[in-house]
Amino acid sequence: MTLMDASDRRLLPLVLNAIGMAVVVYAFVATGATRHGGWLVIATILALLTWAVVELLQWRFVGTLRRRSALRVVRRVATVLGVVVASFAQAPSEGLHTAPLAILVILAVSDESEPIWFGASVSALSFILTPIGAVLAHAGPGTLLGYLAGNAVWLLIGVSRRQARTATRRNQELAEQQRELAQQEATASALAARQAAARDIHDVLAHSLGGLVIQLDAAEALLESGRTEAAHAKVTQARRLATDGLTEARRAVSALRAPGDSDAAEQTPADLAGAAERLLRAHRELGGEVDAHVDLGAAPPLTASVATAFERALQESLSNARRHAPGEPVAVELSAAGGCLELTVSNPMLPGRARSAAGGGHGLTGMTERFAALAGGRATAAERDGRFVVSASASVAQG
Repeated sequence: MTLMDASDRRLLPLVLNAIGMAVVVYAFVATGATRHGGWLVIATILALLTWAVVELLQWRFVGTLRRRSALRVVRRVATVLGVVVASFAQAPSEGLHTAPLAILVILAVSDESEPIWFGASVSALSFILTPIGAVLAHAGPGTLLGYLAGNAVWLLIGVSRRQARTATRRNQELAEQQRELAQQEATASALAARQAAARDIHDVLAHSLGGLVIQLDAAEALLESGRTEAAHAKVTQARRLATDGLTEARRAVSALRAPGDSDAAEQTPADLAGAAERLLRAHRELGGEVDAHVDLGAAPPLTASVATAFERALQESLSNARRHAPGEPVAVELSAAGGCLELTVSNPMLPGRARSAAGGGHGLTGMTERFAALAGGRATAAERDGRFVVSASASVAQG
């Protein structure tokens, strides 16, 4: 809110206070209050002036008084002086000073820019000085009690307004925090979606491009030996591998553009089994040997995130085996039981390659992250009894 906006918002109360001051002046003159002597006229002028000063400062510098120490001191002095004069002259003026006293006490108590002790001190002054003025004006006990009851009402109004303003400010702060939290959650969600897409793209490229290199190297070797038909078969396999990789890359990019839609549709266990068979076939076409057991008959429908996680885990495991244990047999088991989907891929560790395989890379790291985001998800990659073993599991919905 700008200073001009704050001034406009406070303009109506300023006008109403000006009307109130005019009514006090008129009542003071019309009731012949000057019969109490010149001191009461001076007291009334001081009370009205301090009232005006406090209201003008509140209107003109609303929202900045906390930072303007000099103006804050001026307003405090004006408030204290006005309360002292109005409290003392309340009974002698036959209640005409009740209006400035009420305004000054309410403003002092309700203003959040002032400490609580200041409003409490100002209110205490009104309770101390009002009886003194009543005694000097020879006011009766009933009149004095009425003035003191009024002082209590002004204090309660000030406290109520302060509490309401504090609650409003806290609600605004809470709403702002909630907006910031929602924005952070949206940002985190978008980043998570992009990380998932990045993992997909990495896995697709690592599998497709790595396979293409192997197929094209084999085709080149076959051409050099004059085996054109075998070379043509390798090129055909390379083309199919490139087509599959392009399809997977497009799917990953689509997930990056619309992260909320990628997991909307369920996939059947047969879809995952089909994807696994394609990966196993590609591994064999690339010269790998694999002993696979895929049994998903007991699996319920799968979310896209679960199906993709297991597909990518198998893809990365086979690529990893081709890099670090070329030509070695790979054992694959993908099964569902007890509401859990499990994948195990293992291959022998070759001498001199143990550290390279176990160290992994972005693919194995991405696989671990992907499964950590699933319900009951867990993935590990480590050496066991001379074999490099990738294990992954996740809970799946039942019924």
